[in-house]
Amino acid sequence: MAKSLIQSGAVLDGFVIGECVHHGGMATLWSVTHPDISAPLLMKVPRVAEGEDPAAIVSFEMEQLILPRLKGPHVPAWFATGDFAQQAYVVIERIPGVTLYKRLPDLPIAYEEARVMVGKIATALADLHRQHVVHHDVKPSSIMFRESGEAVLIDYGLSHHNHLPDLLQEEFRVPFGTAPYMAPERLNGVRDDPRSDLFSLGVLLY
Repeated sequence: MAKSLIQSGAVLDGFVIGECVHHGGMATLWSVTHPDISAPLLMKVPRVAEGEDPAAIVSFEMEQLILPRLKGPHVPAWFATGDFAQQAYVVIERIPGVTLYKRLPDLPIAYEEARVMVGKIATALADLHRQHVVHHDVKPSSIMFRESGEAVLIDYGLSHHNHLPDLLQEEFRVPFGTAPYMAPERLNGVRDDPRSDLFSLGVLLY
């Protein structure tokens, strides 16, 4: 397999690769800059080395398909996509701050704060559902908040788009997701019902 083109200092399709800011189980995140883009950027790169989980590749393909179709303050802005023939990646807006996962040590939080926070996440999900997408991985590490207050849903590798082929459904028989937050119907292969996200939101609130 060809050596990855992603390393600090490299230039790929005009993007200058900076530091690796996150090593995940299915992808890595790199800070990048581009001379024509003033916004702070992240490049997400799938883990595709020999022996890696094949689901990582399929889920990344779904993210590549879905992200360019999303608009609005509740999703990260999309800037570019690289194909698997050379180097797979997506470049998205780098949202300041941390995910909701970092708040877990603060639990329990006050009722009113939790109510407002979940209301913002519900608003973000409603916007996503209007754009024909079921997220399917609503959990603390998939949620951020803009400085202006809006909730932002990140990580679309497990998502379903009503107007696109569902590659995860086609390629794999087992459901993918984070078990404690997963809606029961997911175990039966149902992936096109936005109420699955509402179940996960209820678990999150609890």
